[in-house]
Amino acid sequence: MANFFPEDLIEEIRVNNDIVDVISEYVKLDKKGKNYFGRCPFHNEKTASFSVEPVKQIFHCFGCSKGGNVIHFIMAIENLDFPEALKLLADRAKIQIPEMNDGIADNEKAELKKELLQINIEAARFFHNNLINEKYRVPIEYLTNRKIEKQTIIKFGIGYAEDKYDTLYKHLKSKGFNDLSIFKSGLVLTKEDTKKVFDRFRGRIMFPIFDIRGNVIAFGGRVLDSSQPKYMNSPETAIYQKGKHLYAMNFAKNACAKQIILAEGYMDVISLHQSGIINAVAPLGTALTDNQGKLLKKYSEEIVLSFDSDSAGQAAALRSLDLLNDIGCNVKVLSIPSGKDPDDFVKTHGVDEFRKLVNNSKSLLDFKLDILDDKIDTSTNDGKVKFIDKAVLILDKIDNNVERELYVKKLSKEFGVSEQSIYSEMAKRQGGTDAKVKKQVKDINAVKKNTIKKSNISEGSEERLVKLQLMLLATICLDNNVYLHIRDVLDIDKLSSIEVKQALIFAIERIESKAGILIGEILNKLSSPMAESFANIIQSQSIFENNRKAALDIIKRIDFYGLETRKDEIIELKKRSDLTEGDVELLNRELSSIVLNIATLKKSL
Repeated sequence: MANFFPEDLIEEIRVNNDIVDVISEYVKLDKKGKNYFGRCPFHNEKTASFSVEPVKQIFHCFGCSKGGNVIHFIMAIENLDFPEALKLLADRAKIQIPEMNDGIADNEKAELKKELLQINIEAARFFHNNLINEKYRVPIEYLTNRKIEKQTIIKFGIGYAEDKYDTLYKHLKSKGFNDLSIFKSGLVLTKEDTKKVFDRFRGRIMFPIFDIRGNVIAFGGRVLDSSQPKYMNSPETAIYQKGKHLYAMNFAKNACAKQIILAEGYMDVISLHQSGIINAVAPLGTALTDNQGKLLKKYSEEIVLSFDSDSAGQAAALRSLDLLNDIGCNVKVLSIPSGKDPDDFVKTHGVDEFRKLVNNSKSLLDFKLDILDDKIDTSTNDGKVKFIDKAVLILDKIDNNVERELYVKKLSKEFGVSEQSIYSEMAKRQGGTDAKVKKQVKDINAVKKNTIKKSNISEGSEERLVKLQLMLLATICLDNNVYLHIRDVLDIDKLSSIEVKQALIFAIERIESKAGILIGEILNKLSSPMAESFANIIQSQSIFENNRKAALDIIKRIDFYGLETRKDEIIELKKRSDLTEGDVELLNRELSSIVLNIATLKKSL
């Protein structure tokens, strides 16, 4: 992802965000010697094992092995990807990242987005102040009746749009914003016939909509009477596309929960958060979209849907379930008794009872089968046949054979029908699947026959090899002159890790151009897991008395592991029955040469 941004921009952002200053905003740090220490924010610990090194601008936890530079820290602590973390740090350092349009910076578009964000935050403050100054009794009474606490009002920035014609417009103008930007924000409209300006939101409770970085990108407004529409949302703008965001995801992503609850509306989410269930989000007035599904998948391992139990709610749940299932999410459905929504249920029964409902959520298949059971009278034989006809269409989509067999057994027992009959019905609908499966098995066997087995090459060996390659990279970063002494014996093509290879090529280019390379720059090129390993090596394992000697030794060990790997491959190859005598002879010669080289390397190690 780093390739979307110029290297000098990434480095400028990193350099202008001192790692001690940034981490101090999240962790209490104490200086001990040259470094700073604190309790790790990524795992529970009593003794401070989280180290921040200001000279090298890296962090490392000796407890959980998390590590990297300031960008990796923000990615981990805020649960962001690389571009998002970079933008957050750029905003912090007041560095502008130009929007990219087909590779060309579009500064005008970037300026508009910046202006719209400023307008939205000013509007949010305006609405919020209208509410908290208690000038208007009706919205306060509404929120009090809904048992929304003051702390929650502040957390979500809830406000009130006065039931007046153009108070927001006048306020924004008084703050110096121009008409073009105000109109493009969607907060203000003009009447076509009279050209008179008026506020979009009037007489409504206002809910700011945040992106995952906490920027106010839009608003939702709810009426306080029976007028329609009950809810109104901002239109799409240069900074807001409703199908790409989820309400309260900026809070839920930091919940460190493996599960996210997808509710229907703002009030459900707000009520759950107020009760301590901070992993709840909601769509923004539309059916769940593919982009929203991917966003949910990014931040959770399991998604629990909580929709109304009426037919419309069930239809919405089914659409969302299928969408989430298709993109690979693990999804469940929360059934709330008596048709209540989460807000009502929590207020009536308490948060502990709601958690029990979440724990007992139904799987996608169980939910679909239950809906089918409600629609079809299975007390008659005709009903049973109709139910099974439709049920096999659901079961046919199960990829896991064990899971399919369990559901077949369950249906067989419930309806008194043999398992074989259900499988037969499934086979009818699959049409030609058996032939396809046989062909697939044949193809797999053919691949196995012609593939070099590597069972003797353990995963541990590969990990050790990558670690050696990172150690080599570390010695060069710690002492750039090391490369000049080892470049004649360094064969980059022997490096098995593409990621380390690319980072090393980058380092070499910088050294040969006399620019030099810093540890922080290399960390920009590595993924989070690789950066953690690299930071660990820098902190504890790559402080050699003689970096040149250490680098040469590491190269020999990389060569040794490469020879060992090739030796094992040849041994496996020789077991094949389709080799000619000439093939065997060539392999034997190569094997003899490898064994000799291994013996020579062992003596020098």
